[in-house]
Amino acid sequence: MNFDRNKGEKSFVEATWGGVRNAILGATLVIGFGVLVLVTSIFSVAHGASSEVQAVNNPPVVIQKVEYYLPYPGILPDSPLYKLKAARDRLVLWFTFDEQKKAEKELLYANKRIGAAVALADGGKMDLAVSTATKAEKYLESATIRVDKLLAAGVDAKSLKMELEKATLKHKEILQRFDSF
Repeated sequence: MNFDRNKGEKSFVEATWGGVRNAILGATLVIGFGVLVLVTSIFSVAHGASSEVQAVNNPPVVIQKVEYYLPYPGILPDSPLYKLKAARDRLVLWFTFDEQKKAEKELLYANKRIGAAVALADGGKMDLAVSTATKAEKYLESATIRVDKLLAAGVDAKSLKMELEKATLKHKEILQRFDSF
């Protein structure tokens, strides 16, 4: 058996990584990143569970139920990785040039953030929940202004306007729940 390679052929490692040294370096970086994510997650859970909110007795508020489903919020603002998510969202908006698609993305981000605010409030992190809800409302306001400009320019965005109206009612319902905390 001849194990010698032909002079023109490269091994898989050489062809893919350029050599064993680069392959080991790449694997080390990937494993290091994984360990970093694991350690920050454990640290976040260990130190995040100590915050408690004191209950306040407020009179009951009548909340009108709105049939509008919010998307899964994903990474919450109390995560160390949240800044990456927020930066990604801003970049995606910046590179979205179609005004209607930009309004749709702003609505999506508003809905995700209001959902994150609910999750944070349920977890007892009211200060962060209020801050996140405020950011959600800024995205919702921006989407509403953008859609109104589109409608004024004669663009057919009526379905998006109707969805914005439902989303606004849902956000109002959620914000009324915050008053009861």
